[in-house]
Amino acid sequence: MGFCTTDERKPLKLEELVRWLESEWMSTRVDQNLRTLWVPNACTHDTAVSKFDPLFPLANDYHFAGFELLACPVAPRITHYDDEGRFTDQTGAFLFRFVQKHGDKTVEVPVLSAHHSNESWEMLAVAAVPADFMAAWTDFTTECVRLSSARTPTDRVVIIGGHSSSFVPTTQWDEVVLPPKLKAEILEDVSAFFRKGVEVYRRLNLKPFRKLLLAGVPGTGKTMLCSALARWALDQNYLVIYVSSAKKRQNDPYGSTFDKIDYALAVAARSQYPTLILLEELDAYLHEEEKALILNVLDGSESAMNENGTLLVSTTNYPEAIDERIMKRPGRLDRIFIIPETRERSDAEKMLRQYLGGMWREEHAALVPQLVGYPGAFIREVAVCALTQLAYVEGEQLPLELLERSYKSLKEQIDARDDFLTRKGGIGFSVPEKAESNGSNGHH
Repeated sequence: MGFCTTDERKPLKLEELVRWLESEWMSTRVDQNLRTLWVPNACTHDTAVSKFDPLFPLANDYHFAGFELLACPVAPRITHYDDEGRFTDQTGAFLFRFVQKHGDKTVEVPVLSAHHSNESWEMLAVAAVPADFMAAWTDFTTECVRLSSARTPTDRVVIIGGHSSSFVPTTQWDEVVLPPKLKAEILEDVSAFFRKGVEVYRRLNLKPFRKLLLAGVPGTGKTMLCSALARWALDQNYLVIYVSSAKKRQNDPYGSTFDKIDYALAVAARSQYPTLILLEELDAYLHEEEKALILNVLDGSESAMNENGTLLVSTTNYPEAIDERIMKRPGRLDRIFIIPETRERSDAEKMLRQYLGGMWREEHAALVPQLVGYPGAFIREVAVCALTQLAYVEGEQLPLELLERSYKSLKEQIDARDDFLTRKGGIGFSVPEKAESNGSNGHH
């Protein structure tokens, strides 16, 4: 077996691109003082080149005047697309043109983009740029990066770091069951920030970045509340981003990491739209090694700024696990809303009616007093369990007895779990005592 000499080795793709620029372009333009630059892949991103505003001001009064494709054997044109069918990155040879607003000068910049190799989908891009055009070129590439990563409002929530790229929230605000005063305060805080608060922040020379925390025991409906806020924000034509704590693979080092929060804020800043960011389980992100980074972001000192306002709504089941430097320092969390278990019969009945749908009968109201004090998730499970049993026996109407059996079965499971956790020294599910005062006849 022989060894490859230096002359025999296959040139790197970067070398092929540079050689083509030197021989086919730069050799006939020696008077332009051209520099070969490694440039961002965003320069050839479909969104960037197709949506770049020709009126966008570049340094020295230059403006982007469009592009044409070049015939280049070392940079074939290949276009990528995402899982929603939108064109994204593309390889190929492009000739960008720029003209001065006042003057007859035109500058042409060839950009070659290609994959590293046949085995790699990673891309690289190079350009031949006149030295005296660098200021305008820097402005151009910066705006290309923003355009390629910016999002525009659609009817879907953008997911950062999840298995999917987006989802459609289906919960309407009217479906959220909370104490009326609390429900009104949450929506008013969110809507007032975008309607009036952003301008107030600007006048005070502050970043228009507001942070809310929804805290409550598991099952109180925080996720449903976030879904309803997302639906409301999309209806206002706002950008909505959901930060996922999921790991894509078993050994994936990324899960609840600062990078996801930081990237979401950057996407919001580049979008130039009012943006709602949803971050569930804030406590899961507060790793000791990253806590300082998150503190700085919540302060606003190291977060990218969105001129049109960014509202971060985070949730937690365990507020006691969140650092006091976050919970108690003004400015890191602007407001904390405690999401309670059901406290009123009317709320418990509304939930039960909602989950039973067309199977609701007035006799089911007899169970309502026993449901007061439980999280919404428990009430939902009572309904789902009863409806499942009804479907199993092919029943057409849901009798109260079946609903009561469902409740008692689930309560026994909770009691058994709490007993186990208590003996193990864990944290149990606190069964509310106040239900007895609501007419539960001691069955709670």
